[in-house]
Amino acid sequence: MSNSLKEKAFDSMQWTGTSSTYVSVLQVFQIAVLANFLSPAEIGTMTLLLLVIWFSQAFSDGGMSPAIVHFEKIDSGHLNSLFLLNIVYGVILYFVVNLLAAPLVHLFNEPTLAEYLPVIGIVIVMSTISTQFRVILSKDLRFDLIARHEMASITISSIFSITLAWQGFGVWSMVIGYMIGSFFSSVILVYYGLKYWKPGIVFKWSGLQPFVKFGQYQIGERVMIFLNSRIDQLLIGALIGTQALGIYTLAHNLVIGPTIRVNQIISTVMFPVFAKLQKEAESLRNGYIKLVKLVTLINTPILMGVALTAPLLIPFLFGEKWFESIYILQILSVYALIRSTGSPAGSLQLAKGRADLGFKWNFGLMLITIPYIYVGATLGGLPGIAWSQIALHLTVFVPYWIFMIRPMIGPPAKDYFYSIFDAVVPGFFMAAWIWLIWIISPVLPDFLRLTLMVGTGVALFFIFTYKVERDLFDEISSLVRNKYFKRQ
Repeated sequence: MSNSLKEKAFDSMQWTGTSSTYVSVLQVFQIAVLANFLSPAEIGTMTLLLLVIWFSQAFSDGGMSPAIVHFEKIDSGHLNSLFLLNIVYGVILYFVVNLLAAPLVHLFNEPTLAEYLPVIGIVIVMSTISTQFRVILSKDLRFDLIARHEMASITISSIFSITLAWQGFGVWSMVIGYMIGSFFSSVILVYYGLKYWKPGIVFKWSGLQPFVKFGQYQIGERVMIFLNSRIDQLLIGALIGTQALGIYTLAHNLVIGPTIRVNQIISTVMFPVFAKLQKEAESLRNGYIKLVKLVTLINTPILMGVALTAPLLIPFLFGEKWFESIYILQILSVYALIRSTGSPAGSLQLAKGRADLGFKWNFGLMLITIPYIYVGATLGGLPGIAWSQIALHLTVFVPYWIFMIRPMIGPPAKDYFYSIFDAVVPGFFMAAWIWLIWIISPVLPDFLRLTLMVGTGVALFFIFTYKVERDLFDEISSLVRNKYFKRQ
């Protein structure tokens, strides 16, 4: 990878990292506040609504938007055609969601879904208008603009959600807050995006075949990914109810949320970078292995820290009514760590134009995910579902390399697996220290105990990482010096 491209990626990662950190912290704060105003059942109902919206959005652009980044040159006629198709897809999906309201009410035994879905479904149409502008900004590595829009929209959404929950609006507080945040998100993206591309009304069908082919696999992969990652929540909502779903969602958001944000920082930035390197096999391979190591290095202390501090963190942030979430959160932390090691592959396969690999893998994964989760739910309820996630991802850990990673970067496997196992060492070292403090400090006040565990754990992690990952630190330091301390 050239130094100039590294510096662009580093600069982009700073903005994306700043945005993701801000969004993650604000989301935790929002959840903490809302959990004190709302019941687990109300949060469970909102989770079902979001699952419907997120599933619908998998179809909203026909899967073709990422192809704009993959293909180096695209004429304005094709961009206009894709933009118009996005809007058409969005309108169709909105009506489909409304038609499905009655069956969903029956499936989840939640009558209020019919009241909320026609309103929150408008978000589907709003997002289709701005999707292409976001992709174009991403292709030009303008992650500074994307970051600003994300921070502004989540701030607005949180303010409205918290204010309305405080006033007693229940589920509507989250619905309205989410819609207002989505509206501002679309407006800001369009405002920034118009400086780089202005849509027209010309529709050009000829030449869209490569985009359609790319999109078919992309839609299939998105649907499979959604089902694989959300089938646990869907089954909880259908089999156990919204009360249990609310308990599970709180734990799920606290461990999956941060890892998703970390992985988005890396993957969002590296997709266009990998796309520029797709013909440089050795650079692509080395860059991907470093990426896997960096993601694992960051996620391990976050997830292990959350798991070990959960008995103090959950009551402190959310109150005693969420006590049942503690054990679920601890199990899901291990699951999230295993899962996160494979997440950077998405940017690699899209950059290589291998959306077919993702579709095939996720289709096969879905076939075994549903039985795993169903058996876990039947035998152990919420904890059983969480444990089944760990069992599933341990089962597919090695096959993932064989069928997904190796076809894109080639052998040997030892480089890939060593980068993962080497990266978890500092995080496990930190976790051992946190656990030791937990054992020897039962007489301390909970807040002081929590502060001591987090503070010393973070400090030791950075010291230990600096010692064992000196090369990585030096590379990042070099990028910082080149950006901020260049001689004039």
